[in-house]
Amino acid sequence: MTQALAGFNEHGIVLATDSRASRFDAEGRAEYFSIKKLLPLGAQAAILSGGAGVSVALSRALQREIGARRGLDHLEDMADFALGFLSEGYERHLARHGPEPEGFRRLYFILAGYSPDQPPPGFSLLLLGSEENELPLRLIPTTNLVVMPRNLGMEMRLFKALNQGASLQELLRLSRDFLEKMAAAKEEVGSPFHFATITAAGYREVKP
Repeated sequence: MTQALAGFNEHGIVLATDSRASRFDAEGRAEYFSIKKLLPLGAQAAILSGGAGVSVALSRALQREIGARRGLDHLEDMADFALGFLSEGYERHLARHGPEPEGFRRLYFILAGYSPDQPPPGFSLLLLGSEENELPLRLIPTTNLVVMPRNLGMEMRLFKALNQGASLQELLRLSRDFLEKMAAAKEEVGSPFHFATITAAGYREVKP
């Protein structure tokens, strides 16, 4: 299970995620490994994936495709393209491998970016997702924050910090503390953690 969060205020966007993923051996026992789930999409956007394991492969394919195309510079354009591209990729995966096991039939993608053409402060978050292998993926309404899976306590803390104009450093510290707490409580959440910010200057990975 991926634990991810994203939020923005006038200072920029913060993205954070764990890296633990799971697979099952022939006896059905879970094996855990680390994988990077946070990827840049061009200079001023990013994608963070979670849920079913294929989400990471789909994110990487989208990253390559956007890098090879022209005219996909803004998040809204990327999102329109991503909905179709990711839905088709997921459909091919299900056709080849069959339905995911019960409890693993959810996947989601957080798209984040900056565009000077957007109303101030110019930052956007978009959430694309699928429940129970549903196709096509759909755009899920969200605000200036996303916590997936949902955690109401963290949502309230993040909402308060964003509305009080917390700096990106403060938001990163809040995110790190949350991920460490979740990793201590849940076997399926684990380090290393990955963090990034997006400002008018662009995407930047942040070392913990």
